[in-house]
Amino acid sequence: MSSEFVFVTDAAAFEAAVIEASHERPVLVDFWAEWCGPCRAIAPVLEELAIEFDGKLLVAKVDTDAEQDLAQTYGVRSLPTMLLFRHGKPVEQIVGAQPASVIRGAVEKLLARPADDLINQATALIANDEWVAAEACLREGLLVDPDNYRIHPPLAQALVRQGHYGAAAELVAALPANIAMDTAFDSINTRLRLAAALTSGAERKVLEEQISGPDDVETRFQLSLTMALADDFEAALDELLDLVVRFRNWNEGAIHQSVLDIFTLMGSDDPRVKQYRAQLARTLN
Repeated sequence: MSSEFVFVTDAAAFEAAVIEASHERPVLVDFWAEWCGPCRAIAPVLEELAIEFDGKLLVAKVDTDAEQDLAQTYGVRSLPTMLLFRHGKPVEQIVGAQPASVIRGAVEKLLARPADDLINQATALIANDEWVAAEACLREGLLVDPDNYRIHPPLAQALVRQGHYGAAAELVAALPANIAMDTAFDSINTRLRLAAALTSGAERKVLEEQISGPDDVETRFQLSLTMALADDFEAALDELLDLVVRFRNWNEGAIHQSVLDIFTLMGSDDPRVKQYRAQLARTLN
């Protein structure tokens, strides 16, 4: 694709098309090659971002097979490699076919937005689990900067953490598809899926008292969801892994899916995930 904001450049045009242009707005240089599969995968992502930023970002494409010296000048060792230029200099390198959220975040750091201070305030509040205050900051941010999509993931997170699942789902559903499908919403959508399966509004202590026995799958499942949404992941997994032994196919595999969802919330770098995955594998075999 070649357009006003996405174009092909070479060594001869690089000074004007990239270096000089970056004094006015960020320029993302995409070093690519025809034979590179990940390069082809990232191309439409960059095109969508150029459209999304609507002139606040330029995307310059450099064919490294034709422009080997240019690639060498900027230390390109693997493809795809993207360099963000601002004020005449490369300021950030992005290597590999990264999700749109990574690239968008790198670009947005170079753009001053009306809601920046409010987002920073909300980030500090979120770090202290001050979800109500964070929501207030972010809603104010939406009023002054309604097209700033950096606001929506933390706002949805704040809503979910307060138990406002319907409001969070509506917020995500109203977003453009390319934004709503971003990896920034993965944990939020996972929490919403767990919340959707939670049919009981009872508190944890009440559910524990309501369990009639080890075969009371419905109440035990509801208890495990309540634990998971309160971030008591180990207790939730212990409950679910015991259930999956007895009721593997219950409710179309809902127990197994909930285990996987909790793994997502914990994150792949959490050492407990490896332990519980091994336990799940033993259970299912």
